[in-house]
Amino acid sequence: MNTYPDYDLVNDALQRSECEQDAAEQHGQLCAVLSLLDSITLEQWLDIALPKAEKGDALQAETRSILSDIYQQTVQTIDAEDFDFQLLLPDDDVGLSQRLQAISHWCQGFLMGITHAGITDIDKLSANLPEIVRDFVEISRADSFEVTDSEEDEASFLEISEFVRMGTLLFRVEFRHFMQQQAKTDPKQKH
Repeated sequence: MNTYPDYDLVNDALQRSECEQDAAEQHGQLCAVLSLLDSITLEQWLDIALPKAEKGDALQAETRSILSDIYQQTVQTIDAEDFDFQLLLPDDDVGLSQRLQAISHWCQGFLMGITHAGITDIDKLSANLPEIVRDFVEISRADSFEVTDSEEDEASFLEISEFVRMGTLLFRVEFRHFMQQQAKTDPKQKH
């Protein structure tokens, strides 16, 4: 089971570090980068997540430690056969509008990660990849929807979050397959 640090703790640390992204955005970006780049070390990830961080700063050290925990947990679960991978989102006891905003930010972060990894034209990707990206674009706009804490809206949110979770895993698998096919057709191409 995922044991990410508490969502609010992560947000507080990011704010103290003057990071412009929240916890959900950071995690979405991490998942995209992990899916698209051959390998990314913890230090490389921290340089992406905290580009303005000064080494030796105590607040930055705390934030780096928290992000390190998230990185480690994500790396351990994103390829796990038991599908234990989860999105870093607020707990279920947080209001639905805040959770919807977080899933929107998560998808925005994923889209930023795609850009960071150098993908500029999603239509050049194969299989379901462009469709997944387009769906994430739509979900990234979800924070503008009006919701109530009704059972129907709650069920819809759960469907969306499960769709994003499984879409992320599918994206990762299909992108790897796409890159393998690219390597077969163009052995000079590196990723």
